[in-house]
Amino acid sequence: MTRWLFLSILFLTAAGVVVYGYLGGFRKPDVAVISTTKPIFLLGQYYKGSVRDEAFGPLFREAQQLRASGTVRGELANIYYNDPSTTRDTVEAFIGLIVADTTSQKKPDAYRYRAFPAGQRVIQARTTTSYLLAPNKLYPAIEDVAKQQKLKLRQVYLEQFAEEGPSEVMAAIE
Repeated sequence: MTRWLFLSILFLTAAGVVVYGYLGGFRKPDVAVISTTKPIFLLGQYYKGSVRDEAFGPLFREAQQLRASGTVRGELANIYYNDPSTTRDTVEAFIGLIVADTTSQKKPDAYRYRAFPAGQRVIQARTTTSYLLAPNKLYPAIEDVAKQQKLKLRQVYLEQFAEEGPSEVMAAIE
């Protein structure tokens, strides 16, 4: 009996490692300190409150539905005004889609525009890891570079988890 239990545990562990590797769990993100060359426009909704609040989760689904229905063309993205990797309860965020500009598409009534400004220095982290694993790869990489280069993070983060192409986080620095 213990032999079968041991083999089952071994098989499940091996399967977990294979799935983790397939999703890109062993890939290291590319990290660089850059200056943004142009503003990045987001169409979305502002949220400040508990991550457990019933109003928080639907904001992501609404943005996804806008994109999927073709109502708005863009990539899913968020701007966080506090560090989401360390925030356990309260989050301040702008949740929506990156759009090319503020004039070429009809804006849904509840949505507003925000810009991630051009000309600011950021730590940019990118990875082709699955969006399920990407946050746990990108935020620690940003923190490591900030610590190594003695850079101060401004607690403003732009996240973009593309369906095709790399996932990316840009963290504004002083």
